[in-house]
Amino acid sequence: MVETPLDPPRNAVAALRPYFAPALRYVGWFAFFLLLAPVIGPRGYGLFMLALSGIAIIEALLAAPVAQALVNLAVVEERHWSTALVTMIVTGAGASGALYALSNTLGMMMGEAAIGDMFRSLAILPVLGALTVVPMAALRRQGRDGPVIAASAAGLAAGGGIALSMAWAGAGPWSLVAQIVVQRLVECTALWGMLGERIGIVWSRRRFNDLVGALDWRALAVAWPAVSRLALCLVTGLILGPTAAGLVMLAARPAKAVADIFLAGTAERSPSAIVGRACRVVFPALLASALLPVALLPIVDLRWWGAVLPAQILLLGGIPAAVIFARTVCAQGRPAEPLWPLMQAVGGIVVVALAAPSGLVTIAMASVGWAAVIALVSLWPIRRTLGAGWRAALADAVRPCGGAVIAGLIAFLLAGPIGSALDPVPALCLLSAACWLAYLVIRGEPATAERPIAPLTAAAMQPGSGANSGL
Repeated sequence: MVETPLDPPRNAVAALRPYFAPALRYVGWFAFFLLLAPVIGPRGYGLFMLALSGIAIIEALLAAPVAQALVNLAVVEERHWSTALVTMIVTGAGASGALYALSNTLGMMMGEAAIGDMFRSLAILPVLGALTVVPMAALRRQGRDGPVIAASAAGLAAGGGIALSMAWAGAGPWSLVAQIVVQRLVECTALWGMLGERIGIVWSRRRFNDLVGALDWRALAVAWPAVSRLALCLVTGLILGPTAAGLVMLAARPAKAVADIFLAGTAERSPSAIVGRACRVVFPALLASALLPVALLPIVDLRWWGAVLPAQILLLGGIPAAVIFARTVCAQGRPAEPLWPLMQAVGGIVVVALAAPSGLVTIAMASVGWAAVIALVSLWPIRRTLGAGWRAALADAVRPCGGAVIAGLIAFLLAGPIGSALDPVPALCLLSAACWLAYLVIRGEPATAERPIAPLTAAAMQPGSGANSGL
C-alpha cells in the first residue's frame, strides 16, 4: 500500500508542515468569503473578477517567471539582486501605466462603467507584484518558508479586515478591490521587512543578460497554472456575464484547494513517493464532491447555489489531476517538459471558450474532460520513467484508489437520503465516518519497508535515456 497524509505521522509537525501554507491560504479565503458573499453577491464578485483577471494574468506572467529565474540561477551575486529589482520596478511601472491608460476603453467595451473604474484601481497590482520578486526569490533560495507564510497570512488578515469593514458599510464589490490591494501591499512590505537585507538600486548589463538567459520555458512554466485559473473566470465572464464569472470563481476553488493541499510535499522522485502523493488526492476529491451540497447548504447564500453542481464536477477532476501530477514529477529534466504546462493551459482555455455558451455545468464537464485527456496521454511517460517499478507502482495504487472510489460511491448514494433526514453537521459526521471506514478497510495497512518499490535508476533519470524519451 502507499502512505497517505491521513495516516498517523511519526512526527506530526514535520509531516504536516508542507500542507500548512496552502491550507492556511484556502481556509482564510473561504472564511472571509462566507462573511462577504451575502453582502456582495455573485454579480459583485463577478464584476470584480472581470476587472481583476486580466491584470492578475499580466502580473503572474511578469513576476512569477523572474522569481523562478532567480531561484534557478546557479550563483546569484549582489548585482543580480539589484539588477532584478531595478528591472522589475521599471517593468512593473510600465505595465501598470499601460493598464491604467486602457481602463476607460475597457469599461466602454464591456458596457460596465464599474469594471473600468475597478480596473483603474487594480492597475497598481503589477507594481506590487514586481516589488515582491526579489524578496520572494531570496527567501526561497535560503529555504525560509516561514517568512513567506507569515507575510501571506498578514496580507490575508489585513485585506480581509478592510474588505469586511467596507462591505458592511455598503461599498459592494469595491470592498474586494480594497482587499486585494491592501493584501498585496502588506505582503510586499512584510516580505521586505523579513528579508533583512539591503538591495541596492544598481543595474548591470551582464547580470541582466544572466537573468534573461535564465528566463527559459522552465521559469515560465510556473505562471501557467495561475493563468489557466484566472482565464477560466475571465472567459466565462466575457461570454456569460458577471454573475457567471462570480459563480465559476467559487466553483473552481474547492477543486484547486484539494489539489494544492493534498499534492503538497517534498520533491522526492522515488516511485513510491510519486505514487503516494498522486493517490492521496483521490479520496478527498471524491468525498468533497459527494458531500459538498450537504456542507454548503447551511453556510452559503442561496444566490450562490448555481456554483454547487459545477464545483462537484470540477472536484472529480482530482483523479486526472493526480495522474498529471505524477507525469510532471516523472518527466522533470526532459527538454520538452516545460512546454507541457503551456499546452495544458492553452488547451484548457480553448475548451472553456467553446463550452461557455452552454452554461457552467458544461464548462465544468469540458474542463474535467480536458484534464482526463491530458491524464491519459500522461500515462505513457510515467510508464517509461518508472521502468521496472511501473507494475509495482500500479499494484500499490490499486487498493488506495479502489478504496477511494468505493468510499466515494457510498458518499454519493447516501448524501441525499442522510442529508435530508439529518441536520448538516450530524449528516457530515456520519457520512465522513462511514466513507473513511470503507476506505481504510479496502486500503489496508500503509506501506512499510518490507516491500519497497525499486527506485529509479541513474540511467532512467537522464533526459536522453529511453526511460525519459516518451511524450
